[in-house]
Amino acid sequence: MNLREDIERIKEVMGINESRDVFFKRRQDEFLDVLFTSFEWMDEFIEEMDSFEDYLKLILRHSIDAFFEFNDILVTSDVINELLPLALKTLRGDERLFKKVKEHYYSKKPDTTITESIDRFLTRRELEFNKYIRNHFGNVNPRKFDTFENYLDYVLQYAIMIFFSNVTDHSDLKRKDMEELAPIALHHLKQDQDLYDKIKNEYFKEIRSEQRMNESKEIAFIKRRMDTLLDYIEASYDWLSPRRFNNFDEFLKRVVFSATRDFVADHRYEMGGEYEDQLKSREDLEPIILEFIKDHPIYDEIYDHFISNQ
Repeated sequence: MNLREDIERIKEVMGINESRDVFFKRRQDEFLDVLFTSFEWMDEFIEEMDSFEDYLKLILRHSIDAFFEFNDILVTSDVINELLPLALKTLRGDERLFKKVKEHYYSKKPDTTITESIDRFLTRRELEFNKYIRNHFGNVNPRKFDTFENYLDYVLQYAIMIFFSNVTDHSDLKRKDMEELAPIALHHLKQDQDLYDKIKNEYFKEIRSEQRMNESKEIAFIKRRMDTLLDYIEASYDWLSPRRFNNFDEFLKRVVFSATRDFVADHRYEMGGEYEDQLKSREDLEPIILEFIKDHPIYDEIYDHFISNQ
């Protein structure tokens, strides 16, 4: 090994060529040692903390700074902020140390433990609880829920779980507890109309996006089978008797229904062979096929057939 290789090897071991985040990632055990020996130094600030989550951020920032100082590396506040999520994940990965930190916090601030019922505790902390909703509702995927109500219910349960885990030492809530707390949580949320509207808009924005994606797939499916679809439309309006219908709109809807039914049945293996899958495909395709007919010359053919056979 030549001199240059020796130098590069020394730099690698010392972390000289590494970015701050890579250097930090490779020394997680060392970081935990620093945190373990220093978090109790923050006792004087505990009374100023509104929650255990705020206390965690304080000791993590302090420990990150001390870790780099110990390694003779200067870091800015921006770098520390960027490393906070990784530092928190590392601490939570050490369950014993995380529990020790949490127990230490509550031992120094006993008034934060729940000596009252959990519903009264949540009732008194509207602003603090809504802060948890605002920070965490984005972690819930709206597309997994059929209705906004189901989505909102899950968002509230998720926020309740994180709130009680971070703000108190009562993190093992039961289903009965959740049911009792949900109406209180919903009341708190509705007091902040901007936050409620933001959550609602997020849900419907995602749902509309998913619907547009599904619709584009269905339109592409129809376009690839345009000739077949036109055959079914022609067969449908030719077979139906216009005299059975009060007006052209009713007749046209029946044409669309029949054509869609036969079109889906003919392609059932591509759309899903089960009958329930076919019903779902028919519901999705009917409005698309109706709009297609209105923009196609076949619309005039259907109308002429209706008028001439009255």
